[in-house]
Amino acid sequence: MSPLVGAASLVAAGRYLVFYAGAEVGEERWSVEPLADGGAVARGEQVLRAPHPMPSELEWRARLSSEGRILSLEADWRVGTRHLRAEHSTEAGKWRARIAYAGHTREQEGEFPLFAELAFGSHVLHTVMFRRYALEPGAEHEFPSLVVGPPWFAAEPARQRLLCTDVATRDFAGTGVRARRVEVRDPQGAVPAFAVWLDEHDVVIESYEDTHTDEPWMRLVEYRRGPALE
Repeated sequence: MSPLVGAASLVAAGRYLVFYAGAEVGEERWSVEPLADGGAVARGEQVLRAPHPMPSELEWRARLSSEGRILSLEADWRVGTRHLRAEHSTEAGKWRARIAYAGHTREQEGEFPLFAELAFGSHVLHTVMFRRYALEPGAEHEFPSLVVGPPWFAAEPARQRLLCTDVATRDFAGTGVRARRVEVRDPQGAVPAFAVWLDEHDVVIESYEDTHTDEPWMRLVEYRRGPALE
């Protein structure tokens, strides 16, 4: 868990390489920038190319409260000439969504208690989740979640289980970094299990396509912390 609290512990920027079956297939450029009210805005641009099974472009933006909770999420997803836009927001324990695609709009509303989390396919928002939990070897946490992702980017109820299995020195940018290995599982099966190595700020420095392989999913290759992100 980061020693800082709230959105202040999340301000950073970087770039991930994305892999599929061992091949580099894309990247995600991201940032978390502070707001005057003490909150923050997280943004990402993810591009996936063949041989990934779903070449696409995803732009997303999340608004965070001063406590680091997700208040809203907007996603624009493009596959070829097709475009889908999803707008999600939470207030007073409720989650609301509006999905627009091909001239049609779908709306959702459901429960989202304070102890629930959002599962979304960016390690930036995984860090938002990780930072709320003590993650050292042997630690295990389970909680309800909403899964948002392709192909419709609607909110689907699920559960997440975090299990910290190891601590080791990992190489990052030529420097040895103390990192913790965490497995992320969905006991209900809505999200495939994967594993990550986290730095001291709960930022993912590398992830794997499942919990039994060294095949990379994403790898952090650019990373800087703090409010001076220009």
